Amino acid sequence: MRISLFCAASLAACLFAGTVAQALTMSYGRRDIAEAGAGCIGGWISGHGNTAYFQGDTAQLNQHLASLAADTEGRSAAKVVLHAGTKTVDNPEEEAQTVFRARTRADKQIPAQLSIDWSVRKYCPSDDLLTGRCKCDRRIVTVDIWVANDIRLDALSIPAGLKVESGRELERFVDRHSGSE
Repeated sequence: MRISLFCAASLAACLFAGTVAQALTMSYGRRDIAEAGAGCIGGWISGHGNTAYFQGDTAQLNQHLASLAADTEGRSAAKVVLHAGTKTVDNPEEEAQTVFRARTRADKQIPAQLSIDWSVRKYCPSDDLLTGRCKCDRRIVTVDIWVANDIRLDALSIPAGLKVESGRELERFVDRHSGSE
């Protein structure tokens, strides 16, 4: 009986927290786009983190990475995740993430898509979220880069302070075609 009450209370808390977090998430305004840097075309901002979307070439990306590395050095965890191919996202200006306005099925429209070259996510560590306070100097920074179009791997310069990971698209493709998956 206690376990089922605990589970019910936990589920209710998660649903409430998800609704509140979604309600407090909104698309970038002009000031947010300008503050994000050259090439920013939009993004999402909330109390616990934000995501900015960028279009640009490798030179712009290299400048952005150098700036991020300088801003996060010794304060935040930062990593770069390399992906193969292209990426599109829903245009934040077209699809506001809010629960304040009830939407009907007929009202639901497919949002316009934005083609992006990289994105930058800054979010709070889970222990900060649990205390209800996010310390900006502890935010985790993840830069997702799609190596295609104007982003050239051979010209990419990732500063030493940023950890580099694979998005695993190539590895999954190879595994599928070699029968390993």
